[in-house]
Amino acid sequence: MIENRGALGDVHVRGLTAQLLEVDNQAEKNYVLALDSSLGVESNDMTRLFKRKSSTKARETTTNISGFGRLTQFGDGENYPNDSRVSGYSTEWNFIQYGSRYEITRMAIDDGEDYISDYKDPKRNLMVAGKYSQDVDAFGLFREAFTAQDSLSDGISFLSDGVPMCSTLHPLKGKDGVTHSNASATSIPLSDINLEIAKQALRRQLDDKGLPMQIGSGNNILLVPDSLESNAVRIAQSTKRSGTANNDLNIFDGTVTVISTKLINSQQTNGSDTAWFLIDPMMADIIFFEREGLTTRHFQDDDNDNFIWKIRARYTVGYKDWRGIWGSKGDNSAYSA
Repeated sequence: MIENRGALGDVHVRGLTAQLLEVDNQAEKNYVLALDSSLGVESNDMTRLFKRKSSTKARETTTNISGFGRLTQFGDGENYPNDSRVSGYSTEWNFIQYGSRYEITRMAIDDGEDYISDYKDPKRNLMVAGKYSQDVDAFGLFREAFTAQDSLSDGISFLSDGVPMCSTLHPLKGKDGVTHSNASATSIPLSDINLEIAKQALRRQLDDKGLPMQIGSGNNILLVPDSLESNAVRIAQSTKRSGTANNDLNIFDGTVTVISTKLINSQQTNGSDTAWFLIDPMMADIIFFEREGLTTRHFQDDDNDNFIWKIRARYTVGYKDWRGIWGSKGDNSAYSA
């Protein structure tokens, strides 16, 4: 759509009884998390919910590798026991191009300049829209955490193990026929007791060789939709244990950071008001992978003197591994995928 003098009503009408004092710019009130604010600890990049990576290639591929097992006893004069590592599943990162265009006629610019000082330069509004789009796309990883890989949105890059990010059936590459879960099979709702269940499940995740990993023992992120924010804060930050009459200490106080976002709630496509996630930010490989950052440019069309602004970016969001992430649909439904 090309905006002209009639498109914005009073903004462009000359001869008003009184000039408009101001025009409330709704873009300033858009929900812009800007990803960098999605932190467990503000000053530590390793505690970000989303790790940022950049690339200069058309696509990237990452993979995982297991550790070695325990050392084996051997006798005097005997050969050292052999061990090996297991190469895990890979993720292919395909960068998607996003953009927007804004055009306004020369007459609209001329007739509107008395009434809104920033109207002639919408660059800030376009950047707000760009950051908001990145936030929505990034949290799509959690809106589609239980979605089959062949039904995922184009902008999501995923591990090649053939199951959803949060699955009860992750195959272990080095243990044929053995699967491991990072999701609730009964979709337990968020509660004090169920958060402890999630924590234990997170801590018992195994590598592709079936070995235990140092996951979930430190500070974790409890990611919830805004509909669960109050409950999450009570559980994680109360001085005493939440939801009981006992005088027990709250074991989650100081060890769980609550991140609440409307970008995974039921207002969003594929969102939920009940799903919740426990994440070890030090171990979870959740990545916002950028090929080209948000860039804007503007010019005047020689053919019609219209002014045009453009914004563009190339990026993808995804995960290198499911480990360090645990999720529940939270609706008490059976789940196996």
